[in-house]
Amino acid sequence: MTASHSQPKTLALVIADIHLQPNNPKHPINQHFLSFIQKVAPSSSKLYILGDLFEVWLGDDIGLQDYATELNALKYLIDSGTQVFVQYGNRDFLMKQRFSQTTGIQLLPDEYPAEIGPHKLLMVHGDQLCTLDENYQKMRRWFRKNWVQWLFLKLPQTQRKKIGSKMRQTSNSTGRSKSSEMMDAQESAIVALLNRYPDYHTLIHGHTHQPNHYEFTMNQHSYHRYVLSDWRPQTNYLSIDSQKIQIINFE
Repeated sequence: MTASHSQPKTLALVIADIHLQPNNPKHPINQHFLSFIQKVAPSSSKLYILGDLFEVWLGDDIGLQDYATELNALKYLIDSGTQVFVQYGNRDFLMKQRFSQTTGIQLLPDEYPAEIGPHKLLMVHGDQLCTLDENYQKMRRWFRKNWVQWLFLKLPQTQRKKIGSKMRQTSNSTGRSKSSEMMDAQESAIVALLNRYPDYHTLIHGHTHQPNHYEFTMNQHSYHRYVLSDWRPQTNYLSIDSQKIQIINFE
Protein backbone atom coordinates (compact mmCIF):
# COMPACT_ATOMS: atom_id res chain seq x y z
CA MET A 1 0.00 0.00 0.00
CA THR A 2 1.46 3.37 -0.97
CA ALA A 3 1.30 6.52 1.11
CA SER A 4 -1.91 8.53 1.12
CA HIS A 5 -1.72 11.79 -0.82
CA SER A 6 -3.32 13.56 2.16
CA GLN A 7 -0.32 12.78 4.39
CA PRO A 8 2.68 15.15 4.35
CA LYS A 9 5.64 13.59 2.60
CA THR A 10 8.95 12.82 4.27
CA LEU A 11 11.63 15.21 3.03
CA ALA A 12 13.97 12.48 1.80
CA LEU A 13 14.95 8.82 1.97
CA VAL A 14 18.54 7.63 1.47
CA ILE A 15 19.71 4.15 0.44
CA ALA A 16 22.83 2.61 -1.11
CA ASP A 17 24.42 -0.62 -2.31
CA ILE A 18 21.36 -2.37 -3.67
CA HIS A 19 23.38 -4.32 -6.27
CA LEU A 20 20.40 -5.09 -8.51
CA GLN A 21 21.04 -8.24 -10.50
CA PRO A 22 20.93 -7.87 -14.31
CA ASN A 23 18.11 -9.56 -16.22
CA ASN A 24 16.74 -11.08 -13.03
CA PRO A 25 13.69 -9.19 -11.70
CA LYS A 26 12.71 -12.28 -9.67
CA HIS A 27 15.95 -12.22 -7.68
CA PRO A 28 15.24 -11.61 -3.95
CA ILE A 29 17.22 -8.35 -3.94
CA ASN A 30 15.43 -7.05 -7.04
CA GLN A 31 12.07 -8.06 -5.58
CA HIS A 32 12.90 -6.39 -2.28
CA PHE A 33 13.92 -3.20 -4.08
CA LEU A 34 10.71 -3.16 -6.13
CA SER A 35 8.73 -3.56 -2.92
CA PHE A 36 10.57 -0.60 -1.40
CA ILE A 37 9.96 1.55 -4.48
CA GLN A 38 6.27 0.71 -4.50
CA LYS A 39 5.50 0.77 -0.76
CA VAL A 40 7.99 3.09 0.95
CA ALA A 41 9.53 5.53 -1.54
CA PRO A 42 6.23 7.24 -2.55
CA SER A 43 5.98 8.60 1.00
CA SER A 44 9.00 10.84 0.35
CA SER A 45 9.61 13.92 -1.79
CA LYS A 46 13.12 12.78 -2.70
CA LEU A 47 14.98 9.47 -2.90
CA TYR A 48 18.79 9.49 -2.85
CA ILE A 49 20.66 6.34 -3.93
CA LEU A 50 24.33 6.66 -2.98
CA GLY A 51 26.00 4.32 -5.42
CA ASP A 52 25.94 0.68 -6.54
CA LEU A 53 22.29 0.71 -7.44
CA PHE A 54 23.31 -1.88 -10.04
CA GLU A 55 25.61 -4.87 -9.71
CA VAL A 56 27.24 -3.78 -12.94
CA TRP A 57 26.59 -1.11 -15.58
CA LEU A 58 28.41 -1.67 -18.86
CA GLY A 59 26.97 1.25 -20.78
CA ASP A 60 23.53 2.77 -21.21
CA ASP A 61 22.77 0.59 -24.23
CA ILE A 62 23.19 -2.58 -22.15
CA GLY A 63 22.01 -1.35 -18.75
CA LEU A 64 18.71 0.10 -19.89
CA GLN A 65 17.78 -3.36 -21.19
CA ASP A 66 19.26 -5.40 -18.33
CA TYR A 67 17.36 -3.46 -15.65
CA ALA A 68 14.22 -2.48 -17.57
CA THR A 69 11.80 -3.73 -14.88
CA GLU A 70 13.50 -1.85 -12.03
CA LEU A 71 14.02 1.33 -14.09
CA ASN A 72 10.37 1.34 -15.13
CA ALA A 73 9.42 1.21 -11.45
CA LEU A 74 11.70 4.16 -10.72
CA LYS A 75 10.28 6.11 -13.66
CA TYR A 76 6.75 5.49 -12.37
CA LEU A 77 7.90 6.74 -8.94
CA ILE A 78 9.31 9.91 -10.53
CA ASP A 79 6.18 10.48 -12.59
CA SER A 80 4.18 10.15 -9.36
CA GLY A 81 6.04 13.07 -7.77
CA THR A 82 9.16 11.71 -6.04
CA GLN A 83 12.50 13.00 -7.31
CA VAL A 84 15.19 10.32 -7.64
CA PHE A 85 18.93 11.04 -7.43
CA VAL A 86 21.70 8.50 -8.02
CA GLN A 87 25.38 8.73 -7.19
CA TYR A 88 28.04 6.67 -8.94
CA GLY A 89 29.28 3.59 -7.11
CA ASN A 90 32.30 1.43 -7.78
CA ARG A 91 30.11 -0.96 -9.81
CA ASP A 92 28.02 1.44 -11.88
CA PHE A 93 29.97 4.58 -12.76
CA LEU A 94 29.29 4.34 -16.52
CA MET A 95 25.79 5.80 -16.46
CA LYS A 96 25.65 8.64 -18.95
CA GLN A 97 23.24 11.19 -20.44
CA ARG A 98 21.02 8.62 -22.14
CA PHE A 99 20.41 6.98 -18.75
CA SER A 100 19.20 10.26 -17.25
CA GLN A 101 17.10 11.25 -20.26
CA THR A 102 15.39 7.87 -20.45
CA THR A 103 14.66 7.39 -16.75
CA GLY A 104 14.33 10.91 -15.37
CA ILE A 105 16.87 10.01 -12.67
CA GLN A 106 19.28 12.81 -11.78
CA LEU A 107 22.98 11.92 -11.50
CA LEU A 108 24.94 13.36 -8.58
CA PRO A 109 28.65 14.24 -8.33
CA ASP A 110 30.98 12.07 -6.23
CA GLU A 111 30.72 14.54 -3.34
CA TYR A 112 27.26 16.00 -2.91
CA PRO A 113 26.52 18.62 -0.22
CA ALA A 114 22.76 18.78 0.26
CA GLU A 115 20.50 21.03 2.31
CA ILE A 116 17.38 19.08 3.18
CA GLY A 117 15.09 21.05 5.45
CA PRO A 118 17.22 22.20 8.40
CA HIS A 119 19.85 19.52 7.74
CA LYS A 120 23.15 20.13 5.94
CA LEU A 121 24.29 16.73 4.72
CA LEU A 122 27.33 15.56 2.79
CA MET A 123 26.68 12.46 0.67
CA VAL A 124 29.31 10.21 -0.93
CA HIS A 125 29.34 6.60 -2.08
CA GLY A 126 32.18 5.85 0.33
CA ASP A 127 34.76 3.98 -1.74
CA GLN A 128 36.99 7.06 -1.86
CA LEU A 129 37.26 6.85 1.94
CA CYS A 130 38.81 3.35 1.93
CA THR A 131 42.33 4.67 1.45
CA LEU A 132 44.17 1.67 2.92
CA ASP A 133 43.27 -0.26 -0.22
CA GLU A 134 45.84 1.47 -2.39
CA ASN A 135 45.45 -0.89 -5.35
CA TYR A 136 41.73 -0.20 -5.51
CA GLN A 137 42.28 3.57 -5.28
CA LYS A 138 44.71 3.44 -8.22
CA MET A 139 42.19 1.42 -10.24
CA ARG A 140 39.41 3.85 -9.29
CA ARG A 141 41.39 6.84 -10.52
CA TRP A 142 42.17 5.01 -13.77
CA PHE A 143 38.61 3.97 -14.56
CA ARG A 144 37.23 7.42 -13.80
CA LYS A 145 39.31 8.97 -16.59
CA ASN A 146 37.03 10.19 -19.38
CA TRP A 147 39.17 8.78 -22.18
CA VAL A 148 39.31 5.32 -20.57
CA GLN A 149 35.52 5.26 -20.29
CA TRP A 150 35.13 6.51 -23.85
CA LEU A 151 37.34 3.71 -25.17
CA PHE A 152 35.52 1.05 -23.14
CA LEU A 153 32.09 2.21 -24.28
CA LYS A 154 33.24 1.99 -27.91
CA LEU A 155 33.78 -1.77 -27.54
CA PRO A 156 31.09 -4.17 -28.82
CA GLN A 157 28.49 -5.25 -26.26
CA THR A 158 29.71 -8.85 -26.22
CA GLN A 159 33.24 -7.75 -25.37
CA ARG A 160 32.09 -5.36 -22.66
CA LYS A 161 30.01 -8.12 -21.09
CA LYS A 162 33.00 -10.47 -21.03
CA ILE A 163 35.20 -7.81 -19.44
CA GLY A 164 32.47 -6.97 -16.91
CA SER A 165 32.04 -10.62 -15.94
CA LYS A 166 35.79 -11.07 -15.49
CA MET A 167 36.06 -7.91 -13.37
CA ARG A 168 33.20 -9.02 -11.11
CA GLN A 169 34.87 -12.41 -10.58
CA THR A 170 38.18 -10.72 -9.78
CA SER A 171 36.53 -8.24 -7.42
CA ASN A 172 34.71 -11.01 -5.53
CA SER A 173 37.83 -13.15 -5.17
CA THR A 174 40.15 -10.32 -4.10
CA GLY A 175 37.52 -8.93 -1.74
CA ARG A 176 37.52 -12.16 0.25
CA SER A 177 41.26 -11.83 0.85
CA LYS A 178 41.14 -8.25 2.14
CA SER A 179 40.87 -7.43 5.82
CA SER A 180 37.79 -5.65 7.15
CA GLU A 181 40.04 -2.72 8.10
CA MET A 182 41.28 -2.36 4.53
CA MET A 183 37.71 -2.33 3.22
CA ASP A 184 36.49 0.22 5.79
CA ALA A 185 36.49 4.01 5.68
CA GLN A 186 39.60 5.54 7.25
CA GLU A 187 39.47 8.33 9.82
CA SER A 188 42.07 10.43 8.01
CA ALA A 189 40.03 10.33 4.78
CA ILE A 190 36.82 11.20 6.65
CA VAL A 191 38.48 14.16 8.37
CA ALA A 192 39.98 15.42 5.09
CA LEU A 193 36.59 15.19 3.37
CA LEU A 194 34.70 16.99 6.13
CA ASN A 195 37.33 19.72 6.32
CA ARG A 196 36.56 20.55 2.69
CA TYR A 197 32.93 21.21 3.70
CA PRO A 198 33.22 23.03 7.04
CA ASP A 199 29.49 23.89 7.21
CA TYR A 200 28.38 20.27 6.82
CA HIS A 201 28.45 18.20 9.99
CA THR A 202 26.58 15.08 8.87
CA LEU A 203 28.22 12.59 6.51
CA ILE A 204 26.21 9.82 4.81
CA HIS A 205 27.80 7.03 2.79
CA GLY A 206 27.59 3.37 1.88
CA HIS A 207 30.05 1.03 0.13
CA THR A 208 31.58 -0.66 3.19
CA HIS A 209 28.50 -2.82 3.94
CA GLN A 210 29.14 -2.09 7.63
CA PRO A 211 26.04 -0.11 8.67
CA ASN A 212 26.39 2.07 11.73
CA HIS A 213 25.80 5.51 13.18
CA TYR A 214 28.79 7.35 14.65
CA GLU A 215 28.82 10.53 16.71
CA PHE A 216 32.10 12.37 17.21
CA THR A 217 33.56 15.80 17.89
CA MET A 218 35.91 17.59 15.50
CA ASN A 219 36.99 21.23 15.33
CA GLN A 220 34.82 21.87 18.38
CA HIS A 221 31.71 20.75 16.49
CA SER A 222 29.52 17.68 16.87
CA TYR A 223 29.40 15.42 13.83
CA HIS A 224 27.32 12.47 12.72
CA ARG A 225 28.33 9.75 10.24
CA TYR A 226 25.68 7.39 8.92
CA VAL A 227 26.91 4.27 7.13
CA LEU A 228 24.17 2.72 5.03
CA SER A 229 23.40 -0.98 4.77
CA ASP A 230 23.70 -3.07 1.65
CA TRP A 231 20.71 -5.20 0.57
CA ARG A 232 20.95 -8.90 1.48
CA PRO A 233 17.92 -8.41 0.82
CA GLN A 234 17.28 -7.21 4.40
CA THR A 235 18.37 -3.61 4.73
CA ASN A 236 17.86 -0.27 6.41
CA TYR A 237 17.41 3.22 5.06
CA LEU A 238 17.63 6.78 6.32
CA SER A 239 14.46 8.78 6.69
CA ILE A 240 14.89 12.55 6.88
CA ASP A 241 12.20 14.95 7.99
CA SER A 242 12.23 18.45 9.42
CA GLN A 243 12.73 17.16 12.95
CA LYS A 244 15.20 14.31 12.72
CA ILE A 245 17.21 11.76 10.78
CA GLN A 246 16.44 8.17 11.68
CA ILE A 247 17.52 4.71 10.61
CA ILE A 248 14.61 2.45 9.69
CA ASN A 249 14.84 -1.29 9.08
CA PHE A 250 13.12 -2.64 5.97
CA GLU A 251 12.62 -6.38 6.22
